[in-house]
Amino acid sequence: MSSQLTVYKASAGSGKTFTLAREYMTLVIANPASYRTILAVTFTNKATEEMKMRILGKLYEIAHGLPEANDYVNQIQQALPYLSSKQIQKNAESALHLLIHNYNYFRVMTIDTFFQSVLRNLARELDLTANLRIELNDYQIEQHAVDELIESLEDTDRLLFWIMDYIKENIDDDKSWNVIGQIKKFGENIFKDYYKAHSDKLTELMEQEDFFKDFTDRMKKMRNKAKEQLKEIAATFFDSLEEEGFTSEDLAGKTRGIWSYFNKLKNGKYTDDDLYNATFSKCLESPEAWVKKSDVKNCTDIFNYVESVLYPILLFAEDNRPRLTRIFKSTDLTIKHLNQLRLLGSIDKKVREMNREANRFLLSDTQTLLNSLIKDSDSPFIFEKIGTQLDHIMIDEFQDTSTIQWKNFKVLLEETMSREDAGNLIVGDVKQSIYRWRSGDWRLLNNIDKEFNKSAKKVSIETLGTNYRSDRNIIEFNNAFFTEAVKLEIEDLKDKCPEECKQLESAYSDVCQQVPDHHSVPNGSISIQLLGGENIEDRMMQTTLDTVDKLVERGVPCNKIAILVRSNRNIQDIAEYFMNHSDYPLVSDEAFRLDASQAVCTLVNALYILVHPNDNIALATLNKFCDTYSVAGNMPEQLLTNRSEYLEMPLFDLTERLFAELKLDEIKDMIKQTAYICTFYDCLSKYLTDNSSDITGFLKEWDNRIHEKSIHSDGDGGIRFLTIHKSKGLEYDHVIMPYCDWQLEKANTIWCTPQEAPYNELPLVPIDFSAKLMKQSIYEADYNHEHLQNIVDNLNLLYVAFTRASHNLIVIGKRANSAYRSAIIESVLDKVASRLEANDVKMELTGIGSDAKTDDISFCYNEIYVPDSSKKSNEKKDTNVLSAYSQPLEIKINVTPEMPEFRQSNQSRDFIKRDETEEQQKFYIKMGTILHNLFSTIRTVDDIDGALKQLELDGLLYDQDLTPEKIKEMIRKRLESPKVAKWFDKELTILNECSILTVENGKVAEYRPDRVMQNSKNETIVVDFKFGKQKVEHHEQVRKYIGLLKSMGHHRVKGYLWYVYPNRIVEVIK
Repeated sequence: MSSQLTVYKASAGSGKTFTLAREYMTLVIANPASYRTILAVTFTNKATEEMKMRILGKLYEIAHGLPEANDYVNQIQQALPYLSSKQIQKNAESALHLLIHNYNYFRVMTIDTFFQSVLRNLARELDLTANLRIELNDYQIEQHAVDELIESLEDTDRLLFWIMDYIKENIDDDKSWNVIGQIKKFGENIFKDYYKAHSDKLTELMEQEDFFKDFTDRMKKMRNKAKEQLKEIAATFFDSLEEEGFTSEDLAGKTRGIWSYFNKLKNGKYTDDDLYNATFSKCLESPEAWVKKSDVKNCTDIFNYVESVLYPILLFAEDNRPRLTRIFKSTDLTIKHLNQLRLLGSIDKKVREMNREANRFLLSDTQTLLNSLIKDSDSPFIFEKIGTQLDHIMIDEFQDTSTIQWKNFKVLLEETMSREDAGNLIVGDVKQSIYRWRSGDWRLLNNIDKEFNKSAKKVSIETLGTNYRSDRNIIEFNNAFFTEAVKLEIEDLKDKCPEECKQLESAYSDVCQQVPDHHSVPNGSISIQLLGGENIEDRMMQTTLDTVDKLVERGVPCNKIAILVRSNRNIQDIAEYFMNHSDYPLVSDEAFRLDASQAVCTLVNALYILVHPNDNIALATLNKFCDTYSVAGNMPEQLLTNRSEYLEMPLFDLTERLFAELKLDEIKDMIKQTAYICTFYDCLSKYLTDNSSDITGFLKEWDNRIHEKSIHSDGDGGIRFLTIHKSKGLEYDHVIMPYCDWQLEKANTIWCTPQEAPYNELPLVPIDFSAKLMKQSIYEADYNHEHLQNIVDNLNLLYVAFTRASHNLIVIGKRANSAYRSAIIESVLDKVASRLEANDVKMELTGIGSDAKTDDISFCYNEIYVPDSSKKSNEKKDTNVLSAYSQPLEIKINVTPEMPEFRQSNQSRDFIKRDETEEQQKFYIKMGTILHNLFSTIRTVDDIDGALKQLELDGLLYDQDLTPEKIKEMIRKRLESPKVAKWFDKELTILNECSILTVENGKVAEYRPDRVMQNSKNETIVVDFKFGKQKVEHHEQVRKYIGLLKSMGHHRVKGYLWYVYPNRIVEVIK
């Protein structure tokens, strides 16, 4: 790398990974110790692993003189002419040895991993603890935060009034009054970069008590005023017409003529799309178009009246309508989601609070926090925390970098570029930027040359323009197709957003790739079928299956075929079709979801019955399973009979017991689903790491997220099903692409920064993305920008999909209008065919130009091409000598019942150990006294807050370790036990610390059990609370209570000891 920064714009198949590995190896072969000063980052763990393995494997091959590394050696020799072949081999061996023995300094990692390491080294400066836990699942935390916010609401909370306003708004719009789900969904925005960039300003506004109310009132006044003025214009027209005794019958076109313009104004239709038509344009141009030709010729009263009175009203309307419409639409859009917007601050605050309590840090906050430090501090100091000097930085997949990631990296790059011997590398392809939903910004790479001052920094931009992946025909087809597709997209948009169209044109300026010498023979084929008529779904699936049949009949192995689709839902549909209509082995990480497994769903159904025993649907489903597989016995009846016993079990143990009792390990059809069961247990175990062993909570998480989890299948044996996003960076011999007709834009919410007063009092506003709503408002530019971004996203998706194939590309979709992806394919096929006509390749195009959507369109460029298997087998496969090869093992699940191990907390152990200090003794005695008092006082869970307040008023909670919050948290954890929770149920009759008087040895004796309860079954339950270690006399005490209660006529008495600290319940047998 001769420049301080070299930027490689690498189109599909042009050797991006080769280039990165070559540059890294060039540096370490030039100086084997330099690996400590090199940082290479990419975006996924998989890409990181592949890059490391390639570098190590190729260094091994170079060190041992293996021919597989000749391509690398030739280029390294060109870069390092002062080194002989033997010295290159020797240095490669040294570099390999150093990397393996100092693997921690082999800095090829993901962006997140790198910045996390920086953050951990800054823990002291940021007041973060050393054992900080990094949380990946932002959205689960947000869901819990919303739940806690709702549960903690009090009558006087502002948040409650905001939520009530939101509910009223929903009811007014005929939507559900239950807004919790909507709040949770909208609350996910707190993790987005655009919210984080403005969160401080929004929080400041939210803390102003009446800001949102006053702002909303002003917006509504502006909107209503504009609406009234428009209606007044219409009223003026109708009044003027009526004053002279005229009606619509006197005007040309009657109610369909200019009269309809004012009628629409009267009825609230103000936009150009509502009002503009040919008649209106003529009437605006001349009053003569208002009346019949004879009226003009004879200068009748109606014509004179139009000319003198009515026509000026139209001119006045058109002078004012655009301005008033703009105000009306802008205010309406601005206030629509304000109720949700003002809730974000409270959700964000709650998430931060929960994270502090749990000593947790969200991975998504890393970039924002570092960026704030870089802005406010000496950035070299921050990057000193990396622990070493970095001389070379390499960034892969740069087109997917977010703005905030780039800001953080740019500081680091500028630091390294300040040295003359710097050698940095950026690799990416704007055309493959398909992760905008993850804040990726393709314009960063497109404008990379403007990011640095060229006079001060040496920046070199190079294009890798040769496609080594695909056959010649596929390369030439893609060159022609995307050239025409970009032209068409730009033609439609150049008048609305010319600057951004220039960006798109620049992004695709290098779309035409060169054909390498070894692909000079016109091999490869492209087939496109756009289906019309009916039963398109079934025809598309059958066409896909027929195509696979043809390829397999030609000798293509299943693992050489990939089926790419736009969404996971498509994968599930077509994978199910293949499983039902063929015997081909299938491989997918998305198709085999947990909720597709009968074994997993049966387990979940059993859990559901335990929580909802009266759910007839769940019971019927489980009954049907037991009827089908008689080995499972009468499980529903068993669940209901032993329900209380099941509910007392830990959740993981419970699922294992249900698995065994349902005989899922014995039923043949279920044994095949072992992989699903293993994945289910993994998810359950992960859930229990951060959550309590609560069935209801787990079932809620199952419904929200876990049911969508997929099992990972073996990647070598079958047809690969995957999404376009997952296919990025991969290549397949034969690519079939059904469902190539996805919708280009969907109704969603985008975030806009208002530029005009008074709207800009809010730094950020959520707006419904819609051409109809946003045009003729202050957000029209935001619409045009987002619309172009959607066009780029969808064009890039098509580019990624079309460039995965080596030999055959088969595209199948349905004919549709311009709102769908297949429309642009249909629109450019004839031009593509014209471009390819000069080539000596067989080509057919039928059905093009047909307006009837019932006709099929078919394009074929060359016949299906399958390379000679003998030639393929003779080709040297690039195999990494360091790769480990896995051997699949048969898995069988065995459930062995195990008694739960009692684990004592440190605090509990400290409490009951004999050699505790006097201070500890005093604290635990005081805590025990308070808890004993509390549990003896309250009747139900609802009494806890009142009892705590009373204890606080009595001055018993003055210690910093005995705050109401800490005691309430301790009580909450204890009440997670189903049996304990039952003791504080409202349906029980409670007798708290009532005295029992009896005569012993001629004297009156008094006994006071802590809690006596009676249930609907006429059972009496007596419980004594204990706060020390277990003693034999505790049992004798409760037995005494049982005997006394029985002597009083309570025949069905049960007694329990509740050791509160370890939360252990012991039944006392009389």
